[in-house]
Amino acid sequence: MLTDLVSVTTQDGITLTGAYFAPADVERASSVDAVLFFHGDTGHFYGSLYLDLGQRFAERGIAFLAANRRGHDHVANGVRGGPLAGYAYESVDDSRIDFAAWLGLLRERGHSRIAIGGHSGGAVRATYAQATEQFDNVVAVIPVSPGEYNHEGVVALHGEAFAGPYRESERNIAEGWPDGLIHPGVPWGSSWSARAFVDCFNEDNRYSVSMHAENTGCPTLYIFGAEECRVGGPQELPVCGAAMRRLVAAESPHVKVKVVDGAAHGYADREAELFDEMISWLSEL
Repeated sequence: MLTDLVSVTTQDGITLTGAYFAPADVERASSVDAVLFFHGDTGHFYGSLYLDLGQRFAERGIAFLAANRRGHDHVANGVRGGPLAGYAYESVDDSRIDFAAWLGLLRERGHSRIAIGGHSGGAVRATYAQATEQFDNVVAVIPVSPGEYNHEGVVALHGEAFAGPYRESERNIAEGWPDGLIHPGVPWGSSWSARAFVDCFNEDNRYSVSMHAENTGCPTLYIFGAEECRVGGPQELPVCGAAMRRLVAAESPHVKVKVVDGAAHGYADREAELFDEMISWLSEL
């Protein structure tokens, strides 16, 4: 597997790293010439799923950039001399800046028809960033397994297990302790600062996938694993099932929803099936 390790610096001074898979010298499988893909929450660009996708896309003549967002790993360095970064401190809104930096690198390398996407939290950010920025040269969006960040919906799914930590986070912010970490266990197992938790799941639903999907302004394909959406199943991730059902119900003409049979949230042993859904759709653009 040959890849170039690359880096960019965002406009606010954060250095991000990634892996660029140059396209093979074959007939390209789509009018899209590059895919920019963000990892999931607490993850990083070199996760096995993203490297697998990179190799597969490159072999079909499409460049693939597996890229870190500033919310990589639980805790990471931010601006030199500045506060800590990483997922625990990240705002979804920051994704606009991170995508802009990486899109600049792809344009410098000659790419003009780009698809952006991501897995899990990266999928939420791809949806939000494109809906709010309408990036030049982005002609498609491919979010894989996003959760639905709808406050009332998360309360309905998880009850006091979510509502209690949310109220605690609001108190911590009001008392001047916005960066203290919490470990609620829902909607998934992770750590958040009080500020990040309230921002992510705010009562104004500022990062709702189903809401922002309406405004991506280009063809958009959502893919989910059947097992993460199976109500009551051992691999269920309720916020992903909620996102899938809301997106299907919306029936937006520019949005398609696909489900990979047998796949859980991480797509272990279903990487080929995930890629097949992605490349089949892109080949139609």
